[in-house]
Amino acid sequence: MTFTSFQFGIFVAIVFGVYYLPSLRSFQVPLLVLASVFFYGFGQPELLPLLLVAVLGTYLCLVLAFENRTFWMPAGIVFNLGLLAFFKYKFLFVDAAAVHLTGVAPVDFLLRLPLPIGISFFVFHNISLLVDLTREKRTVRLREVFLYIIFFPQLVSGPITRAAQFMPQIVPKRISDVAFVEAAKWILVGYFFKLYVANNLNEMTSYIWTSRSTRRCARRIAGCWCSSTATRSTPTSSATPRSRSASACCSAIACP
Repeated sequence: MTFTSFQFGIFVAIVFGVYYLPSLRSFQVPLLVLASVFFYGFGQPELLPLLLVAVLGTYLCLVLAFENRTFWMPAGIVFNLGLLAFFKYKFLFVDAAAVHLTGVAPVDFLLRLPLPIGISFFVFHNISLLVDLTREKRTVRLREVFLYIIFFPQLVSGPITRAAQFMPQIVPKRISDVAFVEAAKWILVGYFFKLYVANNLNEMTSYIWTSRSTRRCARRIAGCWCSSTATRSTPTSSATPRSRSASACCSAIACP
């Protein structure tokens, strides 16, 4: 479920409507936690236990760090970086195509798990939680830790929010508190940058880095500039003189 999909729009509308029901005001935090778990499990349900382990492990280190910050905060950081390193770099040491990776069934199962969506974001959220809250010596409930780490609008794409900024916002909210105009403005701006800017840049960079004629660094940079110039000048499929000029420039620089 991507942020630009029809399913995500329906999902957000349902969560928004239920969240602000007066009868459920005392359950707003658990509701967001359940919605975030559903959102993450929608794409990779087999990795929900990993998310649970990451959150519970971090929470345990957080509780212990209030008693001994010198040991348990670094231990929590190592725990989270270990998760990240395992999933990011495990296939540097094992053959992914092998029938039996190690011969040990539980280890093979872990090695065959796909890279979790957004693992970098929730790992560094965990680290921010450990650093900020142990510095402030601020105790929090488990459900608040869950919400901070897996809050679905930022779970897979960020941004990484400081726990010291996020936690004070976990308070009961009313529909009258919503600045609808401001919210609509940021939603439209976000969708513009995602659909127009980010998606076009993704196509350009994919071509540049896979093209045999743009393997040298200087040519890649020039090709990226030319392609982005051509795209910005061409809002539709029809070519303008400027876009043709930019395309020609790109071809002249990129081709050997």
